[in-house]
Amino acid sequence: MKMEFSSFYLPEEMMIEILLRLPIKSLLQFTSVSKSWNTLIKHNTFIKNHLKLTSNRITRDGPLLLLRHCPREPNVEQYSLHLDNHTFQEYSKPQLPDKSFNECFRIVGSCNGLILLSDDYVTETNNFILWNPSIRKSITIPKPHIPHSEDYTVYGFGFDAERDDYKIVQLVYEGHNRGSPEVELYSLNSRSWKSITAASPKHEIARSMWSQVFVNGFIHFIGYSKKEEAFHNVVLGFDVCEEVFHEIKMPEDLASEAPNMFISVIGKSLSVQHYDSIHNCWNIWVMREYGVVESWTKQFTIDILTPNYRVTRVLGSSKNGEFLLEMYKGKKGEIVLHDPKKNTNELLGIYTDPGCTCLEYYMESLVLLDKAT
Repeated sequence: MKMEFSSFYLPEEMMIEILLRLPIKSLLQFTSVSKSWNTLIKHNTFIKNHLKLTSNRITRDGPLLLLRHCPREPNVEQYSLHLDNHTFQEYSKPQLPDKSFNECFRIVGSCNGLILLSDDYVTETNNFILWNPSIRKSITIPKPHIPHSEDYTVYGFGFDAERDDYKIVQLVYEGHNRGSPEVELYSLNSRSWKSITAASPKHEIARSMWSQVFVNGFIHFIGYSKKEEAFHNVVLGFDVCEEVFHEIKMPEDLASEAPNMFISVIGKSLSVQHYDSIHNCWNIWVMREYGVVESWTKQFTIDILTPNYRVTRVLGSSKNGEFLLEMYKGKKGEIVLHDPKKNTNELLGIYTDPGCTCLEYYMESLVLLDKAT
């Protein structure tokens, strides 16, 4: 990464430290300044160091929020990045790298500035795109060896910090053999899939929009088993480094409920959203200390029915404790900011087709800049 700074009086090490603290937009422009700057900024070491500094800033200031929604007019999926503030201020509008075969892509997950898109929202295609909207670059992932199931298939996305590798896990369920799915793992470093069916989890993954979150090096899912009419629910964690599944116990109130739940993140904590059909509300449970079952706490309850709207989804939360909700009246969907302390809703002027909305935490990065298209 040797650089030439003949026109500068700053030492090379100091110039690199300055560049590492610049925003993505400026760095992309600086790749055109000279060959040495282009080589430096696209080097894996620079990308990792920039990501580390960005992660530290995100810890302090909070991430961006990536919103995907599909308004009825025009009926085309739209993406926007927003600041995590009380106004949900729009930051930018990323453009999709490709068009979905379905009505829209499904966002499998977000990690280190990468978004994994799966084209299986309605019809299974086994088509994946790994997309970094910050640098407007994407990679098409080769199809897995195991084709999609006519029953159902589950995906997860995470980062292997030990090997500096991004991985996709696929679980294929067939027929009545729900307890033993075929499992494959994709590695971005090797650009290939491999079978890890021996690591197959004992619990079936719930079909609640196949929700997953990556926290503490694990991809988390809602898992369950059923004996006669009795449910047993757990949080399934896939260790991205060790490539094995682990189980985390649910709070007692959720352990034997029907698995009408979503796995999510509130702040940095693992969370479960439970749909309570008896009381018509969403109960938000938070694991305050990761891996400690006793730390599960029912933190919020959000009523589904309001005088004018019906809440279809709890999309996510902001750093100040407010929730973004998808609500609808008749056929009209709208995204609102809900303050659970005041029990008030603020309309954001964002309209959507109910059921097609997704929110992910996001941070800008240079990841993929060193990869060939």
